[in-house]
Amino acid sequence: MEQPARKRFTIPRKAGTIIGIVVIALAVIAVLIDGPHEVEHDSLFAPPPQPTVVVTNPISNTTLHQTHDYKGVHIVFTKAEMATKFSDDFKRGGKYVVRVSLNTTNNNKDTIGVDYFNLTRLILPSGQAVQGKVASINAAVYPGQPQNGYVDFPVNEKIDLSQIKIQFDNQLLS
Repeated sequence: MEQPARKRFTIPRKAGTIIGIVVIALAVIAVLIDGPHEVEHDSLFAPPPQPTVVVTNPISNTTLHQTHDYKGVHIVFTKAEMATKFSDDFKRGGKYVVRVSLNTTNNNKDTIGVDYFNLTRLILPSGQAVQGKVASINAAVYPGQPQNGYVDFPVNEKIDLSQIKIQFDNQLLS
């Protein structure tokens, strides 16, 4: 007994074209919605241009002259600024932000890793130690290549920046 031939399901050519266009359109929309973010860039050869930082409601700033040598890396804390917000601050944590700027120079022959985020504390005039919420400086410190950046600290009230201290690697700097 002969089996009946199976019918093969085919999509009309016009319907296939429409389905293809819809799939491509959805893919394009997905890429546009979830495209590159602020910190991503597509250049392997040069860093992306740095946007101008906008400070919202600047409150005060002071010059710091606190230094520390950590595993052959010379670290200089240069400035503290307090504001309601910095435009490049994506992690809110307090009512205000104290941004402490720093410069580093690696005096070693090898690259050194420095965990600025976990090693740096802001000591408030009350004596309270505050953990940073963001560190912009690269943890890899290359020999002979100075770099600069900042560590942001969340605070809930205005403080006198001339009375703050920096603690680095459990050592209070002066």
